Amino acid sequence: MTTPPIIDAEFKALMPPLSAEEFAQLEQNMLAGKKCNDAILLWDGIIVDGMNRYAICAEHEIEFSVVDMSFDSREDVKIWIIENQLGRRNLHAAARIELALCKEKLLREKAKANLKCGGSPSTKWPKLRPEDTIDVRTALAKEADVGEGTLGRYVKIKNSDDPELLEKVQSGEIKIGTAYKTLPDVIEKQLKQAEKTYAYIKERLPFADEAFNAKINDELTKLYEMLEKLLEDDENA
Repeated sequence: MTTPPIIDAEFKALMPPLSAEEFAQLEQNMLAGKKCNDAILLWDGIIVDGMNRYAICAEHEIEFSVVDMSFDSREDVKIWIIENQLGRRNLHAAARIELALCKEKLLREKAKANLKCGGSPSTKWPKLRPEDTIDVRTALAKEADVGEGTLGRYVKIKNSDDPELLEKVQSGEIKIGTAYKTLPDVIEKQLKQAEKTYAYIKERLPFADEAFNAKINDELTKLYEMLEKLLEDDENA
């Protein structure tokens, strides 16, 4: 082709980047055969699949073929890219959830546009809100291939007003469950539970064994102080 393929920033953002190891392995495989086995997929000259392959081909002057795709709109392209990424990449949970949420948003916007044009407003992806039915969360979790609990925890992290924590989760640096446990309201809930447990057991002291009593009391006190410190550290951060 005479005109180089175009890289669209909006489309690229929907394609989670390869890790350094994954990119190096792809590059090694392509250099070994001096060819690009899979075609670069284009829409109006814009890459919709194969950005990494194209980058390697351009860097090492490897020939490649292209296949033109047909879509009705940019929104349809985005939805296809998301489904393609979800279907073929070994993505970590946060990346899959983010793609599923993005697809849900695109389909809702498309449904609104259809309604304005006199079309059908129906969509299987209504807006995700805390009061939504469990069916919505079930559908999103299934799309992302995660449990509904994991989906809920990710949404809470995303809405926590902690961009640094969210970035670490989205990059795969921190797992969703680990990040969730650091949220202030989650820590506070753990602290309250520790207080209840402490009070429950202390009311029943002493036990028959005095040494056992002392050990339980000591461990419960440590747990209480640890959770209290976590909450204080988060408030002072």
